[in-house]
Amino acid sequence: MSPYIFIPLSTIIFFGMNLYSYWWFKNSLISKFKWILRIFFITIFIFEIAYFIAIKSAPLPQPIYQISIISIGISFMLFCTILPFHLVLYFIKKLKKNSQKIAKFILDICVILGFALYIIIGAYNANFNTIITEYNVKIKNLKNPMNLVVISDVHIGEFFQKDYMKSLVDKINLLNPDALLIVGDLVDLNSDELGDFLDPLKDVKSRFGTFMVVGNHEYYHGIEGLIDKFKSIGIKVLENESVVIADINLAGVYDMAGIKMDKFKPDFTKAMSDIDPNLPTILLTHQPRSLSYLQNSVDLAISGHTHGGQIFPFSILVWLNQKYIYGLYNITDDMKLLVSSGAGLWGPPFRVGSNSEIVYLKLLGD
Repeated sequence: MSPYIFIPLSTIIFFGMNLYSYWWFKNSLISKFKWILRIFFITIFIFEIAYFIAIKSAPLPQPIYQISIISIGISFMLFCTILPFHLVLYFIKKLKKNSQKIAKFILDICVILGFALYIIIGAYNANFNTIITEYNVKIKNLKNPMNLVVISDVHIGEFFQKDYMKSLVDKINLLNPDALLIVGDLVDLNSDELGDFLDPLKDVKSRFGTFMVVGNHEYYHGIEGLIDKFKSIGIKVLENESVVIADINLAGVYDMAGIKMDKFKPDFTKAMSDIDPNLPTILLTHQPRSLSYLQNSVDLAISGHTHGGQIFPFSILVWLNQKYIYGLYNITDDMKLLVSSGAGLWGPPFRVGSNSEIVYLKLLGD
């Protein structure tokens, strides 16, 4: 979406969300604090506007960026908390007056507690609850079992930096993988801004090394420089190509963002052109919906991008956009798709209905 459409559209949407939430609270049990409510909603809306404007202009200073993106999360989550209770309010209005007051009081308490729980769970899942998700996948014609680790959507940048990358690498090394696969959106900074944030990846211990494909966010921060940066720390970037590791073809393509930006375009035909037909094939492609461009079947495709929806009910929109949102899918009898929820996050630092994860993938012969 063009920034010229995104900025005013987002501003209108979040203005409406904040106005709606303010309306609820000014008619609630905390209505006596109307002036505090006004200051609160005006303040977060100002930070939200700053974020939307910065998309087209210069990046925000880190503290302003963090406050702005948290404000966006608060507005969205507060709106989503109030909306279902507002539907209950319709039925409360059918009660007698005394009963209405009691029910409305209880409803207000439920909104406040519900929002607090929503925020607490979201912050905990996003920042302190990275899980290891294990899959056992049978692959036809696989001669020897393989143990792979998959991460995607780490988004090293304003929130997660070198310490978080090191914590991921420590967890990865405990799994003793044959290879580490990174499925795009590793960073949210350009190559000059990254500094040593990715250096912990040099310490990954695996038999065959680290392989990756780029995601859409690499395009937003200078894909040419970032690819060079990834290669400089020992990562094999699969650029519409394939390699053989042990007993599998490992293929990877550029992201669909390259089609829109008219550079570094994904080419599935080229990526599959040199595969060994006697070996099973794994394909790395950042966005699940990119499989619509795939002409030939593969044994297993691995994607990220969706963040598992990150914050329910936003996950509904992600599902409508990508079709496959999280987990292991049987696309055909001979082809599976694994979609990771990602090891980091983008946007508001909250996760509800999803977890940050490292995927431990055991490939077994069929």
